[in-house]
Parts: sequence; structure tokens; C-alpha cells
Amino acid sequence: MKHLYIIILLAILMPSCNALDLTPEDYYGSESFWKNESQVDMYVTGLYAELREKYDMPVTLGEFRGETLISDVTCMGQGAYGAPMTNNMLTKDNTGIEDWFGLYPNIMHINLLIKKLEDADYVSNEKKSSYLGQAYGLRAFYYFYLYCTYGGVPLETEAKVVDGNIDPSQLYKERATPEQVLNQIKGDIKLSEENFNNTNKESFDKYEWTYYSTELLKAKVYLWSAKVTTGDHKASLIGTDPNNSDIITAREALLKLKGKFTLVNNFQSIWDALSKNNNEVIFSIKFDKTEMTNWGGNWLYSTSLFSNATDLDGNPLNGDPLNLLTAGPLRYEYKTDFIQQYSNDDTRLNSTFFQFYLVDDNGNKTQGSCLTKIMGHTEGGIHYFDSDIIIYRYADVILMLAECENALNNFDGCASYINDIRNRAYGLGHSHTYTKGDFYENEWAILQERDKEFTGEGHRWFDLLRLRDTGDKPFVFSAKANYGKTTPILNTEDAYKQLWPINIEVMNSDPLIEQTPGYDK
Repeated sequence: MKHLYIIILLAILMPSCNALDLTPEDYYGSESFWKNESQVDMYVTGLYAELREKYDMPVTLGEFRGETLISDVTCMGQGAYGAPMTNNMLTKDNTGIEDWFGLYPNIMHINLLIKKLEDADYVSNEKKSSYLGQAYGLRAFYYFYLYCTYGGVPLETEAKVVDGNIDPSQLYKERATPEQVLNQIKGDIKLSEENFNNTNKESFDKYEWTYYSTELLKAKVYLWSAKVTTGDHKASLIGTDPNNSDIITAREALLKLKGKFTLVNNFQSIWDALSKNNNEVIFSIKFDKTEMTNWGGNWLYSTSLFSNATDLDGNPLNGDPLNLLTAGPLRYEYKTDFIQQYSNDDTRLNSTFFQFYLVDDNGNKTQGSCLTKIMGHTEGGIHYFDSDIIIYRYADVILMLAECENALNNFDGCASYINDIRNRAYGLGHSHTYTKGDFYENEWAILQERDKEFTGEGHRWFDLLRLRDTGDKPFVFSAKANYGKTTPILNTEDAYKQLWPINIEVMNSDPLIEQTPGYDK
């Protein structure tokens, strides 16, 4: 943990040039800064700039381990990124990510905002409530990612590193238990709700955390609480239970979003870089060609290697069919076995992937694909990877409602929500209407639908841990959820791998930190 706080101390004491750190950060911790509302506005803007720097977090933590991505070499002969996460070869010496994904500086900056707002009489009451609603919501958001990734983590809710000169040894902090972390998250959600209730909840910016972001997160947290056992936290749901309080709480939170957002008619339009923040988007991270672009190029073909490509019917693609101008190298590519789970009449297929063959001089074909959700746009002879990163959208609400109804033994309601998603995916007169099954059949249908709906959005790994197969085991232990394979992603003897290991530098720097159980062999 000392290692963690050394990073924080350096961040605070060193000058920086991002949107938050316009001057050395000890200035933000001093009394000379917190004097007027515009300074608070600037500080909060900086919190979102820090979130944008973590834009790859949902996919890295929530999808890489789902084993739908190639982990060695992509179709273009270029080395794939993501291992040892994408092939689930994590060890204590090869952790995939380091230093808690670098989230503690973000959390500490939120802690400072909360502390400074307590006595900020220069900020209007409504604005103070709005900023506290955002702060508690964002802190819960970060801690929930840490909880789902590591289980128990150090809990820090104070901004102590800006309170003066501190002996770093006083900053050592052991991992809280998973139950303690989960309770902290639930407490922050409650505080976020209470503060947002003192504001005009109907006026909001989708690039900021809102009351509806908090409610969607609340549903995710309580679904997880009900269905996932982590350390000393035991799942409250086995099979179905119409009276399960966690599920009821999740359902109530989700119902607050109905009527506020909608499913757009055209799935592909969700990702239009020139028409952002449509009615389906609840919360997203902004990218703009004039400010900052994202990793979209690493999900698309290299234009220099695409001269001999054809479509799946053998028709030449003439060099650069997506008008990328320049892109690549292709570092992230989905496995063909996964793409084949889509029906050809599923509009999400061609709205999510661009598929092709690469043909060599001997006529040999290699099938490949690109994810096009974050393709960006071309303008004035330049291609910009400026697609927003959508964190929450309404389709997630619908499929979580299906999951809640299933858990509450309302199988008709579950099927109805699944069909809301299918009706958009397949269009009028389709033949894919879902007929209700038992609890486990419905869980499987929900997982399959979520896999197709949210490819590239950072959901699958968490879905594999939460949704359940026959025998009440998570789908991560079920072979049928490992597309194209006859073995599960994790064997039962590797159950500890549901969580991630901590890199050795963290433990070497803090004697109170212990390795995630199972990885300490």
C-alpha cells in the first residue's frame, strides 16, 4: 500500500498539465484554492478528465477475460494485445494490470472534493448537492470495479495525503474484507441518491454522473450482492426467490429509468460518432477530435495490409472500404467462433463487426474481423478515433430487468424483456421470439443476448461470474459459455481465478497487503 500512496503523493506534489492538475496539486489541497464556485467547477471537470484517462477500464476489467478475443496473433499477423488476461493465464508474477488499475488517485481526488464541499458556503445548496451526488456516485463506481476485480481492497475515504506532511508508513492500509467494501459501495450509493434528491434530476449532462447513473449502478451492485459470493460476502440468492431483498432493490432502481430513456430503433446509430448521446445513452465518456481520441485504431484493420481483402462472398474490397485512411495495427480481434453465435439476420452482427477474408498470393484465405463500435469518423481527409465510450445505456436496463424478473420467479416478465431486445435486433416479423424456460434456461438466454448486445462494451466477464447455469454455478465454469470450446473458461479447482492477483510491487511496498487468496501458492 505504501507503493500506492507514493504514487498519490507524487501526483499531488508534482506539477501536471491535465485538466485537473492545472497547477501543482498541493495547491488544490490548500485553502487558497477553495474560495469560489468556479474553482469547484474546474476541479469537478478535472475528475471527469481523470475518468477519461481510464476509458479502457470497462473492457480491460470487464471483457478481456471473457475469452472471446484472440490472445496470440490477429488475422493480419500482428501480435494481439491483452494476454495474460485474454487467455486467463494470470499469475502473481504476471498480473495483467498493476497498482489496482491506478484508481486510487482518482478516488483520493473525489475524497478531497467531498471534504472541501462540507464547508463550502460559497457554493449554492443545489449545486453542492449535485456535486456530492456525483462524487459519491463516482466513488462507488470506482470501488465497484475494484470489488468485482479484487474482492477485498484497501478502503480509503479520507483525503489525508493533502492534510500536511505525513510519514508514508502511516499510510499503510490492509485490504478490507469483501463485505466491508460492498457495504461501503452501498453506503456511497445511498449518499449519492440523497444528494441528487435535492437537485433537479431531470436536467443533466450525459457526460456527467447523474441520478440515473447512480440508480443503474445500484442495480448492478445489488444484483451482484444477490448472486455472487466473494470471500466473506455470501450470495443471498439460490435459484429463485420472490422475496429476495437484493433483487427487489435492484429491480426498483431499474424501474426508475423506464420512461426516461429508450431503445433507439437503429442499433448501428448508437455508435454514430457524428450523432452522439442519443436517447439510449445514460452515461458516456466524451471524445472529440479537437481534444482526445481513443484506442479505436487498434481494433481495426491496417490499411497498408488490406489490398488483397474480399468480403465473405469473395468480392474485392478495394483497399479501404471503411475509409479509415490510416488505422491499425490490429491488436484486438474477436474469435470467429464467437462471431458465429450471431444469426445472419441479427442487425447487431454487421453493426458490431466488419468481416472479411485476407487472400495471399496462392489464393489461401484467412478470415478476419474488426470491431466497428468505436470506429470514429473521417472528415477533411483525416480519420479521427473520436467515438464516445458508452458506459451505461438503456439496453442494459432492459436485460437487467429480465434478470431480476427471472430471479423473482416471474419467467413471463423475463421473456418479455428479452424480446424487447430481440425485436430491435431482428426487426418486424422475425422468427427469434423467446419463449420462457426455467430459471437456468432463462439465465442462459440472458447471457447469450448480453454477449451479442454488448460486445466491446465491457460486460461479458462480469456476466459470466454473475449469471448461473444448472446447479447454480456461474457460467464461467460452464463449457457451453466458452464458445467453440469443449472446456469451461475456469475449472472448479481454479475458482480463485474469478478474482485478479496483485502485482508484487504493491506487496513489497506495503507489509499490510496480502496477495489475493489462491495466487499466493
